[in-house]
Amino acid sequence: MGYKKLDEIMELLTDELDGFNKSIVRLEQLTQNTDNIKVIPDTSEIESLLREHLNSEKANNSKLQESFQDIRHQISKARLVPKIQLWIHYTIWFISLVIIAYLALEVSAIGEIQEKAFAKGEQEVISNLKGYFDQNPKHYQSYKKWIKEKDSVPNQK
Repeated sequence: MGYKKLDEIMELLTDELDGFNKSIVRLEQLTQNTDNIKVIPDTSEIESLLREHLNSEKANNSKLQESFQDIRHQISKARLVPKIQLWIHYTIWFISLVIIAYLALEVSAIGEIQEKAFAKGEQEVISNLKGYFDQNPKHYQSYKKWIKEKDSVPNQK
C-alpha cells in the first residue's frame, strides 16, 4: 500500500513537472517573440501638438502685446483735467492778462491825465479870478502890488 501511494504521488509530480516544462517552453517562445518585436518610437503627433500649442501661444502673446501697446497709448493720451475745463482755464488767464495790460496802460497815462486836469483847473481858476477882478478892480490893484512885493523878495531857502 505504501508503494501505491508513492506511485500516485510520483505520477502527480511528473504531471506537474510536464506542465511546468510546457509552461517554460511556452514562456521561452513568448520571450523570443517579444525580442523579435521592434518598437519604433513615433513622436510626430506629439511634435505637431507642441507646434500647434506654440503657434497658439505666439498668437496669444502678440494679441497681449497689441493690447498692452494700446493701453499704453491710451494712458499717454489720458488727461486729468477735461479739455473744456482746460480751455475755460486758459480763457480766464487770457482775459486776466488783457485786463492787467489795460489797467497798466491806464496807470501809465495818469501823468498825462493829471497834467490835463491841472491845465484845465488852472484855466478855470484864471477865468474865475478874471471874472472876480473884473467885478472888483480895487482887489486887482492890491493883487498886482502883492505880486511885485513877492517877486522882489529873494527866496530864503
